[in-house]
Amino acid sequence: MKDMLVVFDLDGTLIDSSRSILVSHEAAWASVGAKCPPKEEILKLTGLPLIDIMQKLGPEYNPRTLANVYSQTYVEATRHECLFDGVTDLLAKPFRAAVATGKSQRGADRVIKHFGFESRFEAVLGANSVPNPKPNPDLLYMIMEITKTKDIVMIGDTTYDLEMADAAGVKGIGVSWGHHKPEVLEKWAPVANSVKELESLLKL
Repeated sequence: MKDMLVVFDLDGTLIDSSRSILVSHEAAWASVGAKCPPKEEILKLTGLPLIDIMQKLGPEYNPRTLANVYSQTYVEATRHECLFDGVTDLLAKPFRAAVATGKSQRGADRVIKHFGFESRFEAVLGANSVPNPKPNPDLLYMIMEITKTKDIVMIGDTTYDLEMADAAGVKGIGVSWGHHKPEVLEKWAPVANSVKELESLLKL
């Protein structure tokens, strides 16, 4: 386990950002005079790049307009975010780690700085740092290049994370406390129901 690189998703995996996400969506849809889509639909798509989410939720609207308002609101809303229970202790353990997120690179860097994790991860990659983000394997391929290892396990709360791991030919582990239901994740990979269980699966 010592040399394995553990790659984490951010939203719904390390960080409880559901409130920030929903508040930002409400502002975005209100800006175009539209009703905000149901919470379930929003959270089901969380993990994909923001532009893709907006296109899927409201194809009749300009996704960039929606994404811009969302992003502006999200910067302020991040003060509501917190780490899931046990994450601080998990990341204090001595193992190699990186981040692959559906957030923009700017958004990912801002969150990492907010929680003081600048020196914890060997690589932090956002969706727009590669040509084809989740569920395509490009993020993991780039992390392999940066960290000089293919011995990787991907940890995430959505099927997009686990599909990406599968496409890259690496192991995946789902977490049940995020945005996709455990029974959906289990079709792709083992699922941890707590941070302690995740530590056990990772043999930390």
